Amino acid sequence: MSEYAFKGTPFHGCTVNLNRTTWWYSWGGYIVPDVYTDIHTELNAIRTNVSMNEMSPIPKMEITGPDAQRFVNYLITRDAGKMEPGQAWYTPWCNEAGKVVADGIVFRFDENQFIFSGDNSISFFQQHSAGFEIEINNVTDDVGILAIQGPNSRAVLEAASGNDWTDLEFSRIRKLELNGIGLYVIRQGFTGEHGYELWVKRRDGEKIWTVIEEAGKPFAIQPAGEYAIDIARVEAGLILVSAEYTSAGFDKPSADVIIQQDDHITPFELGIGHCVNLDKRDDFLGKQALIAEKQNGPQRGMVGLEIDLNGIVNLFIKHGMAPEVSPRVRWDKLKVLHDDRYAGHASSVTWSPTLGKMIGFACVSKDLAETGVELTLQWKDFWGKELGEVSARVVEYPFIELNRAN
Repeated sequence: MSEYAFKGTPFHGCTVNLNRTTWWYSWGGYIVPDVYTDIHTELNAIRTNVSMNEMSPIPKMEITGPDAQRFVNYLITRDAGKMEPGQAWYTPWCNEAGKVVADGIVFRFDENQFIFSGDNSISFFQQHSAGFEIEINNVTDDVGILAIQGPNSRAVLEAASGNDWTDLEFSRIRKLELNGIGLYVIRQGFTGEHGYELWVKRRDGEKIWTVIEEAGKPFAIQPAGEYAIDIARVEAGLILVSAEYTSAGFDKPSADVIIQQDDHITPFELGIGHCVNLDKRDDFLGKQALIAEKQNGPQRGMVGLEIDLNGIVNLFIKHGMAPEVSPRVRWDKLKVLHDDRYAGHASSVTWSPTLGKMIGFACVSKDLAETGVELTLQWKDFWGKELGEVSARVVEYPFIELNRAN
């Protein structure tokens, strides 16, 4: 197969038959539906009913061996010694300078088996593996991830399995045999809603998709593409590597987009300092740099934005162009100004159908990271043409009430 050819995911045989549009999304060498029907139907299913989402292309890096826990503890900013088998933790992992290589979920499936689900970090892990008795494997292609998201996700899972799932807490893992097929069920998701991820071996992917699809028919389950999922994660205030920041590692990013700015950032600047345990006894990558930053205070802060939609429309009209927000969430950076000086950049700007507002993130100087601060964005159309300035206001995020832990 050519290095430029796209691969199908474990669910491709099912998703290709359900896609009613020409919208597909390239993700780390895989091809997945971007829009099945329309984004409003799909996002509405996530928020008010139930959806089934394809998440298989996200890189999955397995660490096993007698020193697996000790190595994971060295990599992440949280205390892996307190992590029990059957748990899934959100965490960043950093380089020696305290800059984020990636953020994601670490799953502890067994005493000596961990899987990192986040941006490509295999080479980074290998570089730091000397002295640890471990194995590091890329298992991305071996495992499919089918996410069931929304208020009725538990009802669909119970209908498919015949089991009661009320006692599975958020970020917990449970084994399940479904129609004779073994898999893992994890209370997780990337939408902010109550939901589950089904981790299944590649050979069983289409069978499990079909089982969930059939169980979901009485609930009008809706497949949702990457476009709707991306909007959902912004509404839920979930940051993303290659969008909000550039990895400080050296592995090839999994996102098939141009990384437009070399913007390395720390967990404190990224707004995830609560995931940094500086008191843990063991050393970890970036610990000393992060201790110093904690003492001095971060120089920047991640904030939410509400952006003037009318101002955007007027800019297009001024330039004799049809008003256009964006054909999807913007991963390119928009310059942020305050009192005519450069103050940072905005990212993941999108129209939120749930809120009826233009929203996004911004990384700005710390003195401006306060709710209510008025800022200005240098607006470009989706293709990069400079159009002028629009106003924006700093707001708290997440932008919606999160229901995932309910």
